[in-house]
Amino acid sequence: MVSTISLGEVRQDLVRAHNQAIAALSKPGTWWTGAQRRELALTAQLAISESEPVAPWVGVSTVANKLPMSLTAPKIAHDAIYRISRHAATLTREWYEKVTAEINPLAFVELCGIACTIAPVMAFRRALSLPPLEIGSAESGQPSNQKPNDIVSAQLNWVPVVGPADKDAAVVQAFTAVPETNRMIWAMADAQYIPDKEMVDPNWTRGTLSRVQIELVATRVSQQRECFY
Repeated sequence: MVSTISLGEVRQDLVRAHNQAIAALSKPGTWWTGAQRRELALTAQLAISESEPVAPWVGVSTVANKLPMSLTAPKIAHDAIYRISRHAATLTREWYEKVTAEINPLAFVELCGIACTIAPVMAFRRALSLPPLEIGSAESGQPSNQKPNDIVSAQLNWVPVVGPADKDAAVVQAFTAVPETNRMIWAMADAQYIPDKEMVDPNWTRGTLSRVQIELVATRVSQQRECFY
């Protein structure tokens, strides 16, 4: 199908948010290099786009010809992002603990941020019949390894968060232990949904959909995606 909509007709704040988030996927992050982040993003893209996905209990890295031969990120990271991207409803705490026994829990948080960047951009482009997502070449450099001082365990999340824990909803504190990932995810959320500072206003609107209409769409998408946070 050829799209009758161009990116020039889309709200420019949304286009900018998507472009900035996708550009960041090939740059060094906090715990992964640019090459590793790009690799993991491509694996997430593969997971979402496959008509016959690998089963959730099978690591994609164990399936012949699914991934490139020369990976720079650990195989378990590719297995994890594939399962998160395609089979999120199957995740368990036991699985999470197995993964984070091999990779840093904060690297896992950043990995989840990569998956959460790829999924909405791919869905948006597919819905408007826009060209498939392309991720730029990896940039050189090392991850910053910047770690907040006040990281604590949480009851509402499996992953560590910035304290005080559980003062905010699980979805709000989920990425806080990796501030740059948290910033990027919420920049996308502000453009795709509602700016965080406007969340308490039931009458807020951009002048297009009303708040009630926005919530109806959001609820329907959450139900269809089994997003029961």
